Amino acid sequence: MHPAFVKFIAPACVLAGLISSVAADTWGPAFSLGPTKGAVIGTSTTFIPGTPPADAETGLYLWIGISNATSGLIQSGVDQDADNSYCGATATEWCLSASYFGVGGQFNGPYVAVSGDTEIGIAYTLSGQTWTQTVTVGGKVVSTLTSEDGPLLNGGWGTGTECQQNCKGTTSIQKYLNSVIYLSEPDESFPNTLGVGQGVEYTPMETTDGGRNRAYYH
Repeated sequence: MHPAFVKFIAPACVLAGLISSVAADTWGPAFSLGPTKGAVIGTSTTFIPGTPPADAETGLYLWIGISNATSGLIQSGVDQDADNSYCGATATEWCLSASYFGVGGQFNGPYVAVSGDTEIGIAYTLSGQTWTQTVTVGGKVVSTLTSEDGPLLNGGWGTGTECQQNCKGTTSIQKYLNSVIYLSEPDESFPNTLGVGQGVEYTPMETTDGGRNRAYYH
């Protein structure tokens, strides 16, 4: 995808869900990285969201995000609200879409309904100043969205387990597999920026040449 850029890889990251119902906005366990020395210029992962909680309340949102202090938040993922009929989901399914939060509010690509064991491909790619989010299921593109943030200087990468209002918590496991983070320049210290929430299990990040090829995997 970006053969000339830094790649960091970690084979697996597993997050436990929220444990109980909550009455205010809150966050579940997270796996996060950044800031970078240069810029984040892309990422890809395979996401398995796990079974949504029964008797949903508004609103539970699971996503993988990249951003920096001055940009919007690029955040494809799945939603569960008290009524998910807007995407045709049943009570045991999620609504999946590409999504972006920034100046002007929240923006979403097309929605599709998915079950908790669905393997979801999520990729964010940069061309010039334009970011493109591409969400796939079974190799088929199901949702896309663009935004104009350019390279995310001193950017970060992280998972989000976001609970708004009176959402029901869940103990289902979320999985982020074969994640790749692309950086604009070598940053051997990038893995040292890692933050890991309670209940998160992960494999160590790797790079094929000590960070010189500018991509990290997890």
